[in-house]
Amino acid sequence: MDLDAFECPICLSLFQGSIFQCKNGHVVCDACSVRIHGTCPSCREPVVGDIRCRALENAIAGMALPCAFSSHGCTRLLKHGERRHHEASLCLHAPFACPLQGCAYSGQLLYDHIHDAHAFFLDCVVLCFAVAGSAWRVSLRRSTPFMVLLDAVDRRVFLLLNGGDVRSGRSLSVVCLGPRPMADQLLEYKLEVGGGAGGQPGVLSLSACSMPCMRSWAGQQHTPDGFLFVPDAYWTSLDSVVIVN
Repeated sequence: MDLDAFECPICLSLFQGSIFQCKNGHVVCDACSVRIHGTCPSCREPVVGDIRCRALENAIAGMALPCAFSSHGCTRLLKHGERRHHEASLCLHAPFACPLQGCAYSGQLLYDHIHDAHAFFLDCVVLCFAVAGSAWRVSLRRSTPFMVLLDAVDRRVFLLLNGGDVRSGRSLSVVCLGPRPMADQLLEYKLEVGGGAGGQPGVLSLSACSMPCMRSWAGQQHTPDGFLFVPDAYWTSLDSVVIVN
């Protein structure tokens, strides 16, 4: 199947959602219909916002398309509405980008890559902890934007994010650089933070928070699903806190 016929002629992306057309039948996607200011780029006729190309929308909705990572080994055929979610979160053949600054690696073996290539980045990498059955404990400096946590059991890569986007403190959260578990199950985590005068863990806690899965992380702040706020007063004289899971 030639998928070019199902791409917007302006942005060259596969059509998603509403498709609009001019009176001569030239089509554009919803986003591009706004950018062209109502004029068809092919024939200069008006593209009226309420003229939908229902036939093409219905045809695409019923299509089964290959995953974008078919060249990496994925054999799934997906309905158009399912394809984006599968490629973004579920595909086991999708490449994942290394989060460490200056590294251009993007592939399916992210755990092995970090374990083998970045073992000496001790300020931001914690090697070999087990998510299931045992806890991990790290000391996080206030100036460290994130730490890489490697799950030796499931060979997953997690990031402990230390965001500075909240007032009078920092925001801590965890994301997974990898696909969701089978059956699209959620990953959950908890955090406990100790600091301040007592210096004991458990002073602050976040429980049963949903963990997003993503293919890359390039310095974004905490995710909107949830985070643990750590006030300035909890950071010790060494400018660090102790975090346990």
